[in-house]
Amino acid sequence: MTLRIRRTLAQLAIGVLAATAGITATASPAQAFGGEVLGCRVSPGPATAFTNPCLNKKGAATYNAGFWLQNLSGPGYTFSWSWTGGPVLFIVAGCTSTSDGCGLAVANSDTIVRATVTYSQGGQTGSQTATAVIRQFCGSVPC
Repeated sequence: MTLRIRRTLAQLAIGVLAATAGITATASPAQAFGGEVLGCRVSPGPATAFTNPCLNKKGAATYNAGFWLQNLSGPGYTFSWSWTGGPVLFIVAGCTSTSDGCGLAVANSDTIVRATVTYSQGGQTGSQTATAVIRQFCGSVPC
């Protein structure tokens, strides 16, 4: 009986150690400044990931070209957003000194919108640009 208990306890201990090692091995290292990535996606559409460049894939009267600075190394960032191209109709969301994202309403037209964000944290500064390609749609197909 005691041999059976010892084996069970030994197997349990090995299982706990293996599980703990798996958790430790898969833990992500802390992100350092300089690893930020600016991506975009256009909605409406099926895109769920932020990529660079991004492209509209569905017809609409207006599009939300959303830009998001990812992989921030922690709190304390400030942001400065600018863009070229369009016609950009209005800001949908963000685009402020405290927002890591910027959403722009863009008319249904053949255009390219480039958003640039300059960001700072702890005395360090970086800048990234992402491109949203808007194709004009006539109904459900590109014109």
